[in-house]
Amino acid sequence: MSRPIVVLELAGQPALARDLAAGGVFVPGCTLAMNQECDLVLRGGGRELTVGAQCVWVDGTRGSGLQLIGCDGELKQQIAEMAEVVLEPRTGSREIPLVARTTSTELAAESRASTIEIVRPSEADASDEPVEDEPVDDDDGTSSSPGRKIALNIHARLRGLTLVQQIKVAQHGEASERIVLERMYGKNVWDPILRNPRVTSPEVARIARMGALPRPLLELIVGNGAWLQVPEIRRALLSNTRLQTDQILRVLRLLPKHELKLAALQTAYPVAVRDAAKRMIKDAAGG
Repeated sequence: MSRPIVVLELAGQPALARDLAAGGVFVPGCTLAMNQECDLVLRGGGRELTVGAQCVWVDGTRGSGLQLIGCDGELKQQIAEMAEVVLEPRTGSREIPLVARTTSTELAAESRASTIEIVRPSEADASDEPVEDEPVDDDDGTSSSPGRKIALNIHARLRGLTLVQQIKVAQHGEASERIVLERMYGKNVWDPILRNPRVTSPEVARIARMGALPRPLLELIVGNGAWLQVPEIRRALLSNTRLQTDQILRVLRLLPKHELKLAALQTAYPVAVRDAAKRMIKDAAGG
């Protein structure tokens, strides 16, 4: 059985070449299933190159993220040449840097498989914009602590990741990496973080209160009985204005009586939550 074929045009797309050199790319409109392999046909500069790729991320409404199979230094250089962009090799090595320096170049926003759409951090909500590192120095001008150095190293390592790389870190990274990743890339990584079996309650709570959280992800959180047992997550959900009536009731039913009374009065919660809490209290009192 032949593999599906995905065609990408590289000519005049230096940002696309950088993403491919980093090992993967997001293809709008692609309908591959998770882990399904395909033949990725790259065209540019009058040349055509076919490489193997595997689907490592699926967004049903947007497309799929593909990871190149066997992407070595020679292949990366061919990709760069086809896009007519020169990528500097590392000192003493023919390898092209694995992490793209930037994905901020504007790309044509056409919904077809022959173009690429990269979701950039600037497209996330204001609350999800990258947190800039502020230098903290002691009186002698040195770094304040080893912990600060570690934090700076994580930020530096996670900057400029392609969408495929963001997803891989969200799925397999440590908690400290996921926290920084979420602050940098926002909604790009909410889904893979929530589906990471090692995700922590504070991570879930932070995502649950995001006003731009898609309803399917809200349903994913509300539908997880273990998460709803955590007060921090319940409070985060109830503060989200996108929570639907049935979801509100599902969360309120799990509240102890004293928390339910507070929910009816808590001005930090939307009116719909307060009204639903008042009705539940009234019904419980038999009137």
